[in-house]
Amino acid sequence: MLAIGLYPNTKKQGVHDVLDKLVERFTERNVKVLIPEDLAPEFNHPTLTCDRELMKDQINLAITMGGDGTLLNVARDVASAGVPVCGINMGQLGFLTEIELPDLISAVDRLILGDYYLEERLMLGAIISREGQEIILPPALNDVVVTKGGFSRMIRLQVYIDGELAVKYPADGLIVATSTGSTGYSLSAGGPIINPNLKVIVLTPICPHTLYSRSLVVSEKEEIKITVHATHDDIVLTMDGQNVRKLQPEDSIIIRRSPFRARFARLSGGNYTQALRSKKLWRSDDYDSK
Repeated sequence: MLAIGLYPNTKKQGVHDVLDKLVERFTERNVKVLIPEDLAPEFNHPTLTCDRELMKDQINLAITMGGDGTLLNVARDVASAGVPVCGINMGQLGFLTEIELPDLISAVDRLILGDYYLEERLMLGAIISREGQEIILPPALNDVVVTKGGFSRMIRLQVYIDGELAVKYPADGLIVATSTGSTGYSLSAGGPIINPNLKVIVLTPICPHTLYSRSLVVSEKEEIKITVHATHDDIVLTMDGQNVRKLQPEDSIIIRRSPFRARFARLSGGNYTQALRSKKLWRSDDYDSK
């Protein structure tokens, strides 16, 4: 029996109506539906709730209702179980989400029939090395970012690739992004857009204090080590912009590809450049022939 997990963002307007429609449709089609029990107080479906950890081992597909942030959270959560994720866009840009609200019912029917293809995305694992101790962090799908906090002074970052010193960045920080994350914070900092079919990692400095600093693209097989040098301790590390860790001067951060892959259920047959245009990240206006 097909089992689908529904992951609504309770802060999104209209999410209750969308969830009710999904539950009704799946029930009509004899599909088992589960909702994380920590969200139970928000919705009137008490018989469908399940412990979040147990849930990912019982479902065949996860459907998110929200924006890219919601999808990122769930994709990280279920990656270890190999569960594919499909997002319903209830945010603004929704670059990673697959389904728009006007297409909701037809898209749901295709998911029930298995009329979709799977797309795997690289994830990053990170370790903080501090005075001989290691702090292992949860995986990231978009990026790992080292940056100064609210303090005005820059930090100095040394980047090693497979043990060899590659570059030094005097900057406000450094973004280490997957190809998925290349259209996020990295893009805003001047980094390149990378097709997700390329399993690479892009390093983009944030407000570098030099005229020659550029993004650096490396293979997913390479290990990245960042050492932090600063005269203050207002330094933070973030994973996908959500999980935040306080760093100390002289900390080292080791970043490798995660053993897990995020899996997206895709319905559209469009290519990556079409997605960029549809989400308004890429202009494709015709040249004026006059």
